[in-house]
Amino acid sequence: MHAIRASVALVAAAAAVLTSACAPSATPVTTGGSAAPAAAGEKTVLTLGSWRTEDLAMWEDEILPAFEKSHPTIDVKFAATNTNEYNAAIQSQVDGGTGPDLITCRPYDVNRSWIKKGYFEKLDGKPMLDAFEPLALDPWSDDAGSRYCLPTAAVLAGFYYNKGIFAELGLRVPTTQAEFLDVLKKIKDDGRYTPLAVGSSESWQLAYNGLYSIGPVYWKGEEGRQGLIKGTKKVTDPDFQKAFDAFAAWKPYLPKGFESLKYPDMTQLFTLGKAAILPDGSWNINQVAVDGLDVGVFGPPADVAGGERYLQEMPDMAIGISAASTNKAAAEEFLAWTATPEFLELYVNKLPGFFSMAKQPVTYTNTLAQSFADLKNGAKLTPRLGLDRLSAGTPPFDDEVWRVLQLMLNEDLSTRQATEELQKGLSSWYTPQQ
Repeated sequence: MHAIRASVALVAAAAAVLTSACAPSATPVTTGGSAAPAAAGEKTVLTLGSWRTEDLAMWEDEILPAFEKSHPTIDVKFAATNTNEYNAAIQSQVDGGTGPDLITCRPYDVNRSWIKKGYFEKLDGKPMLDAFEPLALDPWSDDAGSRYCLPTAAVLAGFYYNKGIFAELGLRVPTTQAEFLDVLKKIKDDGRYTPLAVGSSESWQLAYNGLYSIGPVYWKGEEGRQGLIKGTKKVTDPDFQKAFDAFAAWKPYLPKGFESLKYPDMTQLFTLGKAAILPDGSWNINQVAVDGLDVGVFGPPADVAGGERYLQEMPDMAIGISAASTNKAAAEEFLAWTATPEFLELYVNKLPGFFSMAKQPVTYTNTLAQSFADLKNGAKLTPRLGLDRLSAGTPPFDDEVWRVLQLMLNEDLSTRQATEELQKGLSSWYTPQQ
C-alpha cells in the first residue's frame, strides 16, 4: 500500500548499504554510506538513501546503468532501509556523520524538520529547479521558500470503475456530484452490484481516497488548504462543511458489512466484479488491473456542470543532496539528471501508479496509468489536506480526520460534529487557528 504519513518517532536503526555491480576501479563506499573523494582516474562513488527496499533491482538493473552510461565517472549505490525504520536511520546516520550523499526526502513536516537540522544542501538558483512548478517544490522547502529536494514522483487519487458493469447498466461516467449520486443510485436500484467498494475498517483510506479526493472541489483546492494553514479559513466554514456532506452521501451505497472491510477486501470486491466503483489511489494500479476485467478511471466530479475540476496529486518522494557529502559536485550531476525526461519516463514506467511532477509531459506505457495521468489535464492539482504543518502538533489534524470520518460511517457522527471536533483540535495547538 502506498506510503501513509510517515511517523516521526525516533527509533534507532541503521541503514543497510545495498551495493550493485561496479567497475573494478570504483572507490569503495565508506562504512556509514558516504563516499570517499575519488582520486585521479577513479570513479566517484555516491550512495542514495531510500525507504523503498522493493525497488533495489529496478535501480540496480535499469535506472543506475542508464545514468552511468552517460556519466561514466560516477558510480551510484542504492542504499535502502525498511520504510518504518527509514526516518530514524537517516537521522542516526546523518547526526553521526555517516549518512548517504543523496537522501530520499519525505514530503512536508518530516522533511521540514530535517531542513531545520541542516541535513540538505540548498538548491536555490540551480537550473534543475526550472523543470518543476512551485507547487511541486513546496513540500521540500523551508518557511522562507528555499528549495532543498528535487521531486521524484507523486501519486494520484480518483475512481476506478468497471466498464462492463457501466455498459450493462447503461451508465455514463459522472462529471458532477449530482450525476455521481445518480449513478450510485441506479447501481443500487439494479441490485446486482455494490455501488462503492469502500470499507471503514482502515480509516486512513477514508481520508486519502475519500474526503481528500472529492473535497478540493468544495474548498477550492489550494485556496482552502492554504487558508487552513494561514488561519484565514476554518474547518467549520461552509466550503469544508460541503465537502464532509459530499463524503457522507456515500454511506447508503457502501457494501453490506462495510464496517469490517479492510483495504485489500475493497480491492478484491472490485476485482471480483462485485462492485462497480472503487475510490482509490494510483498506487494500486497493479492490484486493480487484473486479467479479464475492463477497468477505467475517472476523476472527482465537479460541483456543478462546467465547474472547476480538482485532482489530488500527493507528492510522494524527492531527492536531496546531503550537506555533509564530500562529493557534492557529482551528487548535483545525478540530481540534475533526475529532472530529465530520460529519468522520469524510466522511473514512472517501472513503477506504474507513480507520476512525474515535472512541467514536461511524460508518456506512460501502462494504459491505466496514462488514463490516470490524463485526469491532470485541465484540473487544478492539490495535495492531501492535512499533511502540511497541520499535523505537526497534537492532536495531528490528519489523524483526527481519519478518526472522525470513521465515526461518521460507523457511529453516525454528524458532519457538523465532525468539522467542529476537527476545528477544536486544530485550534488547541496550531497558532494561526487560535
